[in-house]
Amino acid sequence: MSITPLYEIDEEWRRQIIKLHLETPRGGVVTGPIEGAYGEVYSIAISKSTRLAAKCPRVKRFGGPEKARAGIEQVLHELEKTHRAFMVPWINRFFDVQIIHGWPFILSRYRDGSLEDLIANPLAWSLQDRFASLIQIVRALRLAQERGIATHQDLKPGNVFFDDLSRNNVPKDSKGMHFHMFVGDFGLADAFRDFGRNRGSRPYMAPEQFSSTPIDPAAPALFDVFALGVIAFECFLDGEHPIGVATADVWPWRQGIAQKWNRESTWRYWAQRPDKLLPAACVSLPIGISELILAALSLDPTARPSLDEFEDRLWEALGRVDLDTHTGLRLQIEANEGLSSNDSEWPHMDERLMQLRQFYSG
Repeated sequence: MSITPLYEIDEEWRRQIIKLHLETPRGGVVTGPIEGAYGEVYSIAISKSTRLAAKCPRVKRFGGPEKARAGIEQVLHELEKTHRAFMVPWINRFFDVQIIHGWPFILSRYRDGSLEDLIANPLAWSLQDRFASLIQIVRALRLAQERGIATHQDLKPGNVFFDDLSRNNVPKDSKGMHFHMFVGDFGLADAFRDFGRNRGSRPYMAPEQFSSTPIDPAAPALFDVFALGVIAFECFLDGEHPIGVATADVWPWRQGIAQKWNRESTWRYWAQRPDKLLPAACVSLPIGISELILAALSLDPTARPSLDEFEDRLWEALGRVDLDTHTGLRLQIEANEGLSSNDSEWPHMDERLMQLRQFYSG
């Protein structure tokens, strides 16, 4: 007996079926989904302290046999990229996949929040926390590169998650890490190379990503460094984008926002300006950060700092701000990476990926 594809089921029934299937094997209460451009995420509350996330291709976007194939391929791509770097402690990894009416749901820990949440709540984190968060993000990208992932390609605050370590009794006034960051959503990782797709999210896209011409897959990809420049500015200046507005006020675009922010040309023109100037608020940036951000936002990719250089300059600036936090954070990062360095194999996920490829190969 054939199973009706999920995208052919009425929306109300579909959501009930999804919740039933997600709850049945593990218990808990399922809520959601939260919908993004390409995916939707359900929350599974197992207990007060344990919550899971189940992410799948957005049914409304990928409904229909041909579109479904594209959505499923994107999930498999994200799974394979994330799995390649599963041992990196700064990457949000998946631990299993559940198939519901032929539709893949990839499971991970539900984190305490996103970098977007922290940026929106400036009193929730200190200047030192902002440095620590950025350093962890850069380390995630560096270690991913060492494992063959050239570029995340869609780096933005909404794709970076955190666990609040105060829930594990880490004092807020301790000198070091208070938020453990996890870079996630590798669905577009290396898409310029694997699929000939340059795109990302407009406010964070490097100038070359706006080109419709395929980018040389052999060329060094420095999209993420450009995005880091934007994100660093937002972190230190409470959500302001280097273009001169608060990102959350204009992106994602919605009714009531000036139409100019919905035009690709607005973001492309800014990204491609060779003579970028930072808004006046940049005078409050820590010493050395304005120069780092401007270098990262260079029109010429070869003029941007490498990830190694970006991280080194963050460490230097943090050392000038708070040497004790600089020392404590280094020890914590070394400890976290040391604990995971021996996790070079994960047979369970290797097998699951092989099964999924076979399942969807027909």
